[in-house]
Amino acid sequence: MQRYGFDVTYVMSKQRGEKLPEEITHWDGDYIICFRSLFILPIHLLKKAKIAAINFHPAPPEYPGSGCINFALYDEVKSYGVTAHLMNEKVDNGKILEVRRFPVHKRDTLSSVLSRAHSELHNLCSDFITGLADSGEEHLITKASECGTTEWRGEARVMKDLEHMKNIDYNIDKTELERVIRATYIENFPPKIVLHGYNFYLSMDD
Repeated sequence: MQRYGFDVTYVMSKQRGEKLPEEITHWDGDYIICFRSLFILPIHLLKKAKIAAINFHPAPPEYPGSGCINFALYDEVKSYGVTAHLMNEKVDNGKILEVRRFPVHKRDTLSSVLSRAHSELHNLCSDFITGLADSGEEHLITKASECGTTEWRGEARVMKDLEHMKNIDYNIDKTELERVIRATYIENFPPKIVLHGYNFYLSMDD
């Protein structure tokens, strides 16, 4: 299939831990574009991209890995963002190509920030692919130069770190509880208290 003047092969992931389709291991081409994918691509596949393997990460460089929006809200950040970067053998570690940021307000929830992040990420990816179609590898060189010494900060979080935060200690004080709720509550995946082997999930119904 052709889009933006490229031959495109799509591979969709539906859940974490899903195995890469066998046929993708035989892929050969110029670019790998990773957009909201749950696959962790092996280094031998990344090396098959003749020009670049690019990931679009739904967080700024301060939040590599999983649960990025959750940890940002827990930290009560005043701004958030999205990142385009080259991919290497580590998660969210390669050269940063572009960062776009937007403000986070006190009234924002996990759902509202998530929605804006996904919109910004879509725009970033679309603009980036258009740049590649127009200028090719020169677009990568320009973007890398514009980002200068922008680097990732801290270790990439994993899902068990988020699950730990969502498991609320029943001795938690009100201020900390409200902080955790804002950072983790979303419909169908609420935080919980585990008591005597029973799970009690938070409901935000009126």
